[in-house]
Amino acid sequence: MKKSDIQIDPGYYTRYISLVPDIDLRAALEQSLQTLQALDMKQLTPLSDYAYAPGKWTLKNVLQHITDTERVFAYRSMMFARKDPQAAPSMDQDIYADNADTDGRSLANVLEELITLRKATIAQFAAYTDGVLARTGMCWKTEMSVLALGFTIVGHQVHHLDIINTRYLQHPSETATSA
Repeated sequence: MKKSDIQIDPGYYTRYISLVPDIDLRAALEQSLQTLQALDMKQLTPLSDYAYAPGKWTLKNVLQHITDTERVFAYRSMMFARKDPQAAPSMDQDIYADNADTDGRSLANVLEELITLRKATIAQFAAYTDGVLARTGMCWKTEMSVLALGFTIVGHQVHHLDIINTRYLQHPSETATSA
């Protein structure tokens, strides 16, 4: 199913979904994996512990945030796919980031975890039929479909990779701070 097949406006999450072209979800997930696999580690590794401003996440923290958020969204999609009537649990991204403990990990290791997770997410969504993708549930106060959650995963990555490109890779030597 394509992004244009999303029937219920997911409110806040539209900001991420809108960043994805109107293509089949499975193709969008595969393209997002290819984007992760193509990241220039020679360029990114020196910036592993770089934060573009005081109080902002390091590059490793941003990638870990994408991973943590994907796990939450994939779990929510499973809840909705399996018709679990409970509202999906919320997450506090700042608590997750504060406790991610990426300091002792290499950027390559953090990225490897994300790539491995994305492959699992692709397999998870490949198992969903169109009927399952249309199922909905409650994310906090917002009704969302399984399909919308899949596009949110992709769009969330697009959003953060754009931040990496514009704020981490643009003149870091002039503004670099370490967290």
